[in-house]
Amino acid sequence: MPKLILFALSAAALFGQDVSRVFHVHHIDNERDLNEFATMTRAIAELQKLSTDYAQRTLTVTGSPAQIAMAEWMFTELDRQALPEFATKEFKVPNKDDDSMRVFFLRNTATVQDFQEVATTIRTVAEIRRVFTFNAPRALALRGTADQLAAADWMIRELDQPGDAKRTDSPVHDIVDTGYLPETKIRVFYLPYATTTQQFQEVATLIRTIAETRRLFTYNTRKAMIVRGDAAEMGLTDWIVHELAKPVTAETIASQTYTYSGPDRNGEKSVRVFYVKDTPTVQEFQQVATQIRTEAKITRVFTYNETRALVLRGTEAQLALAEQILHDRQIASNK
Repeated sequence: MPKLILFALSAAALFGQDVSRVFHVHHIDNERDLNEFATMTRAIAELQKLSTDYAQRTLTVTGSPAQIAMAEWMFTELDRQALPEFATKEFKVPNKDDDSMRVFFLRNTATVQDFQEVATTIRTVAEIRRVFTFNAPRALALRGTADQLAAADWMIRELDQPGDAKRTDSPVHDIVDTGYLPETKIRVFYLPYATTTQQFQEVATLIRTIAETRRLFTYNTRKAMIVRGDAAEMGLTDWIVHELAKPVTAETIASQTYTYSGPDRNGEKSVRVFYVKDTPTVQEFQQVATQIRTEAKITRVFTYNETRALVLRGTEAQLALAEQILHDRQIASNK
């Protein structure tokens, strides 16, 4: 930064005054991109006054010296011919102990929709309030704590892989600075057996409700399911994902019973999958699910239509009654 500007910023900081700065754009190619970049800069630096002039190719900002420093950093990182391959270095927000900014470049999000899906996931899973996007270079600007940026870095490395990359379920990433939140673990599961988006979303909805996982998000293109929860939620999610991945044969009737390791307000810790293969239509399969829900008084009954999988969570007695109902139904249909 030139000495004259440094002097002006220092003087403004001393007297608590706002200052203005004009940036001349060199590598942002059209007015839409300039406006998008301006919106991102305004939001992440919390600037009240910012204007653009595409004819003059300028960006004018007015704010405190700290805000000007943030805007200059954004401009320097994004208005250049060769952008970083993965991410910029971290920028420490002036006068803030644990407040940093970083820009990531998601090279493998082929569409804007894919890019926005990942951005939404990062925002909600890592609980980063200030997440902003610049679509053309697939730039994702984040501002948060060191722990939040570390979680974002981990998720982006996991999700932004080439289309032909071989994907397996990720290891667990542990959140360090959780505050009051008990959900300290993040993991990415891949569901290649859900061949359509509808099937993928069906499994995600099933898991979200059976495991009562509040922070479960999906990336449709990669069939990736991103989960944040405690150890018990993560364990049950893992079990359901891999139980539904098993091939269903003529001999497949039901899974073993999984016992949930966390607390449950109603004592409903038993989970089991039954396969109702003699229902030729989805409507008939859903009718069986309704019957089980009503007669066994199980509120958590969810279905995966593709393999006719009926996933139940309840007490041991409720699951035993559900098994008996299905057994009696099978006998009746064979008469």
